[in-house]
Amino acid sequence: MERDGREGRDGPAADGARPDRPEASTTVEAQALLPMIWADPQHMPEQLAFFAVRRFGPRAAVAVARRKQREPAADDGALVRATVTHGTRLTIVDGAALGGPFVVLMPVSFVAALLSQAQMVLEVAALAGRDPCDEARVADLLVLQNVHPSPEAAARALTHVERHPHGGHGKLPRRTRWSLLVRMAAILGLVGGGERQSRAQQVLSWTWIGALFLVGMVLPLIWVPALAAIYRKNTLRLAAKAVAYYTPGRTGDLVRHRHRPVRLPTTAGLATVLRLVVLMLTPFLATVAVVWADVRLAGGFWGTCLLVLVAVSLLVAGAWSARRRSRRG
Repeated sequence: MERDGREGRDGPAADGARPDRPEASTTVEAQALLPMIWADPQHMPEQLAFFAVRRFGPRAAVAVARRKQREPAADDGALVRATVTHGTRLTIVDGAALGGPFVVLMPVSFVAALLSQAQMVLEVAALAGRDPCDEARVADLLVLQNVHPSPEAAARALTHVERHPHGGHGKLPRRTRWSLLVRMAAILGLVGGGERQSRAQQVLSWTWIGALFLVGMVLPLIWVPALAAIYRKNTLRLAAKAVAYYTPGRTGDLVRHRHRPVRLPTTAGLATVLRLVVLMLTPFLATVAVVWADVRLAGGFWGTCLLVLVAVSLLVAGAWSARRRSRRG
């Protein structure tokens, strides 16, 4: 794999993703990756890892260099914490903000979240002295995402994967589309999964994703804070694994113990819970207020309730999304 590092370094230039150019948003990159996934759906995790190293390896190297330049007195632990905080925030914005209020764009939001997580892992690798552009990082990503059990197994699997698949514009079979969504959700930690699932587990996973789509179409706000909380938890868990993987024994205060990554102050945890509760209650309280005032907007009582519920959900979800994006830096 290390021999192929030159290919990984050459890849970004071929793709037009140079580190000295303005960064495209992760959502734009996700839209560029989706045709490759549709063209090679059985190798979705591998295609995503290849793409992440090609496009985000140079970006990760530049981000780490800039962070060190901005904070010359920061030690390794502080730099890792800053990297993880930034990566977690990007994952929440790119995944929850898009996938919550606009559930029809769920595939794009899943891929965007996975790419944000991948960039964070590549930055952690760069902080540990590894070349984030080396193709060996592709195998690392697949191990950290629990796609393959070891770098050697990942390397063997990658020998059978096409680097730049073309096409993918035709319609995939419905079962294949659902399977891809479930696999993405499993890697992100939204559903239980992994490479080995029983039939019952697959049915439960599909049911969860289906419910996510249906409820999100009607009450999008409910899924914004829910997805944000899940993305935060699982991105921090991935970060802890990445730090332990690249710098064994040096996770420091990033990891409290195996199942609870990152120490969260009690006040911050309570504030997060309260924000989620307020966000979820806002559309229902607005609906109650309209009913109490005996306002009729459209379709009588039930039409008015539904209209207010959906409209306030979208407004608050949009405000939440704008606030998160304003804090991306």
